Amino acid sequence: MSELRTSALLSACFSMIFLIAPLPPSAQAQSNAPFNFNTIDVPGATETDCNDINLAQRIVGFDVDASGIDHGFSYFFGTFASIDYPESTATLAYGINDNNQVVGWYVDGLGVTHGFLLFGGRFATIDPPGTIYTNAWGINDKEEIVGTYQDSSGVFHGFTFLNGTYSTVDYPNSILTELTGINKYGHIVGLFEDASGVQHGFSLVNGVYTQIDYPGSGITAADRVNDAGNIVGLYGSSSSGPFTGYIRSKATYLSISYPGSTETRTRGINNNNIIVGRYTDSSSVIHGYVAKK
Repeated sequence: MSELRTSALLSACFSMIFLIAPLPPSAQAQSNAPFNFNTIDVPGATETDCNDINLAQRIVGFDVDASGIDHGFSYFFGTFASIDYPESTATLAYGINDNNQVVGWYVDGLGVTHGFLLFGGRFATIDPPGTIYTNAWGINDKEEIVGTYQDSSGVFHGFTFLNGTYSTVDYPNSILTELTGINKYGHIVGLFEDASGVQHGFSLVNGVYTQIDYPGSGITAADRVNDAGNIVGLYGSSSSGPFTGYIRSKATYLSISYPGSTETRTRGINNNNIIVGRYTDSSSVIHGYVAKK
């Protein structure tokens, strides 16, 4: 995949034992989800990725300019605004809540990747202690942030950040864990790699882990969860793609493909089930999109 897709819950103070719930046996997949799509392209960009959307329909993401530099952006009913962490060499916006707080990551002048929080025009760096690489993926309305970090041994872990406290999250027996979305109830989604290096999605609800695999797929990622528990993500035959988006509601999956695209990735969903993501056209150009039923 083009960027890093990039559990017992381990906090700094205590550890707990959690249950792992299997995928419901009645899970089924359906193709050709009934959505109306619209393309979103940052003017002058060579690539546009839409990564999340809030209830007011403000969208955040990133674009690649003609020089190959990544810039974050927000988009609100036809108006774009740039998001660039000061003195960074690249900025990518990935999550937004209904209070218009934005999270993502930036690369500093030394080439180190850090998470960030943006609110009211002010940035704050989000880095768990001891990290050498951080991605902040999502934020809920209670200002709880989820993401992933790499430790000094090169291992990737999920993390949460709330009220100044970082907690590490590792899916049981995994070799990599990333947290990518969280709703107002604290229900989390993400992905992990098993001992064989195969990628699966998962949810973490009230201490119970549920593995998420799109039926018949080789790999699955779970990217976001809204307050109704609807999950969006992507799946493919292997980690090299191409990928197709999906929405999971209860035990039913709907496949999401932008018409005429060669690949579709579904990244974000709001509480009105409006979806955003990216697609690749027949000329290999990547565009953002918003999809509504």
